[in-house]
Amino acid sequence: MTENSNKNVIHHAQTGDSQDVIDVEREHLKLNEQQTVSGLAISGGGIRSASFGLGVMQSLVANNQLSKMDYMSTVSGGGYLGSALTWALKQGGKDAGTTPENFPLGKRAKHKVKDSVLKDNTADESDNKLLDFIRQHGSYLAPTSSLDMVSFVGVVVRSMIMSLFVYISFITLALTGSIWLLYYILIDLLHWVNDKNLIVEDAINEDPRTGGVMLGIGIFILFIIVIKGFFYSLGTSFSGEKVTRLRYINFIKGQKWIGRMLKLSLTCLVFGSLPNLTNWIDEISYYVAGGSTFFGTVVGLWQYKKAQNKEKSTGISSDLLIYGGAFALFYGVLFFAYLAAYNIFLDRNHNMESPIGFLFLAILTVIFGRFVNLNFIGPHHIWRNRLMEAFMPNKDAVENNAWQPATEADGALMEDMCDKNNPKPYHIVNTNVILANSPKVDYSGRGGDNFIISPLYCGSDATGWKQTKIFQKNKTRGITLATAMATSAAALNPSAGVSGEGVTRNVVVSMLLSMLNLRLGYWTSNPSKTNTIGSPNFFVPGLTSEILRFGLSETSRNLQLSDGGHYENLAFYELIRRKLDLIIVSDGGADPNFNFDDLANGIEKVRVDFGAKISFMDDYKVDLILPGTSGDTHYQKKYDIAKRGFAFADIKYADGKKGVLVYLKLAMIEDLPTDVFSYKGINPSFPHQSTSDQFFDEKQFEAYRELGYYVGWQMMESPKGEEIFGKPDSKTS
Repeated sequence: MTENSNKNVIHHAQTGDSQDVIDVEREHLKLNEQQTVSGLAISGGGIRSASFGLGVMQSLVANNQLSKMDYMSTVSGGGYLGSALTWALKQGGKDAGTTPENFPLGKRAKHKVKDSVLKDNTADESDNKLLDFIRQHGSYLAPTSSLDMVSFVGVVVRSMIMSLFVYISFITLALTGSIWLLYYILIDLLHWVNDKNLIVEDAINEDPRTGGVMLGIGIFILFIIVIKGFFYSLGTSFSGEKVTRLRYINFIKGQKWIGRMLKLSLTCLVFGSLPNLTNWIDEISYYVAGGSTFFGTVVGLWQYKKAQNKEKSTGISSDLLIYGGAFALFYGVLFFAYLAAYNIFLDRNHNMESPIGFLFLAILTVIFGRFVNLNFIGPHHIWRNRLMEAFMPNKDAVENNAWQPATEADGALMEDMCDKNNPKPYHIVNTNVILANSPKVDYSGRGGDNFIISPLYCGSDATGWKQTKIFQKNKTRGITLATAMATSAAALNPSAGVSGEGVTRNVVVSMLLSMLNLRLGYWTSNPSKTNTIGSPNFFVPGLTSEILRFGLSETSRNLQLSDGGHYENLAFYELIRRKLDLIIVSDGGADPNFNFDDLANGIEKVRVDFGAKISFMDDYKVDLILPGTSGDTHYQKKYDIAKRGFAFADIKYADGKKGVLVYLKLAMIEDLPTDVFSYKGINPSFPHQSTSDQFFDEKQFEAYRELGYYVGWQMMESPKGEEIFGKPDSKTS
C-alpha cells in the first residue's frame, strides 16, 4: 500500500469507515476476493470458556482445520485462550504454528482414547509444557502462598481507601470553601438586602449548623412544586386545538422543570439535615459518619463480588439494599466532610481556623487526585497481572512449570502480534466502550459499542478507528496484549452489565462503585481525538465522567473499556461484520437453563447492525443440544446426555452473500471419557459451573478441555461437518 493511500485509510478509519479497516486486514492476511475466509470465535465465560475452547481448538488442530482459520475473535474468558495462543505463536516464531506438528498448546497422538487421562493421549511430554503450565495454574488469582486472595483483597481495599481519601477531601475542601465564601465574601450583600427589609437579621446571623435555611429552601421548593401542580390541574379544563397543542408542549417542559426542582430540593434537604443530625447525635457524630460510610462500602464490595455471576436482575430486596448502601456511602462521605469543615477548619463563627491545614489538604488532594493513574492502582492492574502470568508466561516459567513474573509479556505490544511469521489467525480482542451518556440512543440504550483491540487497528463504530501503532501513544508505550486480554474480561465494572443489562448499569450503583474505585475496566484515549488530557486520574475522568456524569460518551477524550461480553459475549459480531464464509463459535458461557441468551443477543445485534440473518438448519437446530435429548436410559438420565453439542446455521448477509455458522456449546454428550462422567457425577452443575469460580484445579480444567475436544470431533464427524471440513482421520492427529 502506498504512503498516500495508507494516510487515506488512517483518515477514513478515524472517521468511522470500517471497510477501510477490513481492507487493511485482508491485505495483511493476503486474502483475495475469491478465497474462502474463515474465523474462530471464542466466547466469554472466564477460565471455563478458555478450558472448553482449548479442547475445541485442539480438535480443529488434530483435523488440520485451525491452520485454515484466518481470524480469531475472542471476548472475555475466551481471550485467555486466544491471548495464550497469540503470545505462544509470537514467542515461537517460525517454529510455532497451528498444525498438528507445531501447535504450541498441546499435541495429541490420537483422536480419541476413551477411558484415559491426558498423558495417555499425549504425543510427547516436551510438546505439552505450555499446556501443563496453564492447566496447573488454573487458580490464577492466587498463584502462590504470598499472592493469595488476602493480598488481592488488600490491594482492592488500599485502592478504595485512596479513592475515598481523594473524594472526601475534595468534598471537604469544597464545602469548607463554600461556607467561608457564603458568610464572609457575600455577607455585605446579605446586609444590604436586610437594609431593604427583604430578610430579617436572624437569617444572617443564624448558625449554619442548625440547617434551618437549607431545610427551609428545600421545603419551600417542594411547596412550589405542589402549588404549581394545582394550577396545572385547573388548566386541564380548557379545550380547543391551540390549547391542546400548548398543553402537550407545556407538559413536557413542566416535567423537566419538576425533575430539576426536585433534585435541587433533595440536595437542600440532604445538606440541611447535616447540622441537625450533628446537634442530635452530638458526640457520636464521627461514629455515625464512619458507620454509614462503612455500610455503603460493604454493600459496594458485596455487589462487586455478586456481579461476577453476571446476573441481569437481582430482585427487589437486593435492589433496595443496593440503593440503601449507595445512599449510606454518599451521605457518610458528605457527613464526614461537614464534620471536618467545622471541627478542623472553621470555628463556630465561620472563621478559617486552620488556613495552613486547609492549604496542606488542598495540595495533597491535588497531588493524589491528579497525578495517580487509575489504571495502575485499582483492581484492573492486579487482574491484568495475574491473567498475564497464567496465560502469557515467561519461557523459564514454562520450562520449570513454576510461577514467576511475566516480564517478557509485560511489555509485549498488541501492534507486534500476528506478525509475518504467524499472521494467522489474526487476533481481534473485543471489548465494550462504555457510552452510558451518549446522546445517541442506540449506544446509550445498549450501554456502549463493540470496541476492538487488534494488531492493526483499535476502535469502534461510535469512536472511529486508529492504527494500533499510533493509538494511545501520548507519553505511553501503547496498548499491550496483556492489557487487551484483561480489559476484554473486565466483567465487574460501573455503568456496564452483561449484554448491556444488569444492576451495575444503574446510575446510583455505578456512582457507588466509582467512588470506591471498584472497577476492572481500563481507561484509554479516544481514537477520534488527536490529543488527550493525560493519564486517567480521580478528577478526570473519575470525578467528571463517572460521578458527575459529564463523560462516558463517544465524544469524551477519555474512554472506559469493559468486558466485551457487556456488548456481545460470543465474539462473532466482528466476524459477521467482515462477512466471513465460515464462522466457528465456541460457546463456553454459563447457561445452566439452556436459554441461549448470548446466542440470541448476538443474533439480534448482527441482524440490526449489519442486516445479517442467522437461521439454524432444519437437521441441526439447537434443540438437540438440550440435556436429556439423547435417550431415556438410566445412564443418559443420570448425566443429562444431549444428542449432540453443536448446531449449524446459514448466514445470509445484507448484500446476498451466504455463509455458515458452526455453534458448539457446553453439553454432556455420548462417548466422553470416564473421568469426565466421574467429574460430572461429583459436580452436578458441570459443565455450567458458576463463572464466579475462577479457581480451577487440574481435574476441573481437564474435564472442560476434554469436553471441548469431544464436542469438536462430534461436530466434524457429523454429515454436515464432513461436508464442510472433509472426512476426518480418526486415527491420527
